[in-house]
Amino acid sequence: MDRITHKLTFICSKLEALKIGLRPKIAIVIDDLGGENHTSQELLHWNLPLTFSILPLTSHSKTLALEAHRKGKEIILHLPMEPHGYPKIQPGEGVLLEEMDEERLLQQLSKDIEAIPYIKGVSNHMGSQLMEDPEKMRIILSELKRRGLFFLDSRTTPQTVGLQIAESIGLKAIERTLFLDHSSGEGDVKHELERLIEISLSQGKAIGIGHPHPSTIKSLKEMIPKIQEKGIDIVPLSDLME
Repeated sequence: MDRITHKLTFICSKLEALKIGLRPKIAIVIDDLGGENHTSQELLHWNLPLTFSILPLTSHSKTLALEAHRKGKEIILHLPMEPHGYPKIQPGEGVLLEEMDEERLLQQLSKDIEAIPYIKGVSNHMGSQLMEDPEKMRIILSELKRRGLFFLDSRTTPQTVGLQIAESIGLKAIERTLFLDHSSGEGDVKHELERLIEISLSQGKAIGIGHPHPSTIKSLKEMIPKIQEKGIDIVPLSDLME
């Protein structure tokens, strides 16, 4: 009589996983676009699938989104939300505020979404106050789900409820891994890019958020070949959504 005497379990090591095609991935999101045009124009011409995170209702927001779409770039709305310290700290036009009721929140959210054509998702700009409010975030994120958009939590507060609420309503969402230029010196940006590489290699994916600072752009130019030499694919943010 045949009997099962042994059970074998095969576990792929990181290197084996890479050999069979499970290449690590990095998404690079550039925040705060739309207010100026010089750096944005440079980024448009990079042969790289950067994700353009565009502020609503700014001088170049709509035209930049149209150009980015023509260039095949992924676009998300960088949604201004109330931070701790408001109104001394101003997130800009189109901000969602703690004091708004559901109707006003949805009205402003609709205006912000409609200000940026071709978006696939939304991330929070500032928002350390609002991102801690489960009731308000449920209203906002439910509307994103209704519209078929994903959400990137920028993690501007350790007490964010973004991912928790998104998961509870079945919204596709993810958190950034790190900010590339929290300190904007070139050496610091390169150090964060090195960290991003290591996290991607160990966890399979990573998301870096940068800003249109000269030091960030220069550091990315120098480091992108190194990222690719490590066998890491640079992908649009939506590729990392589960």
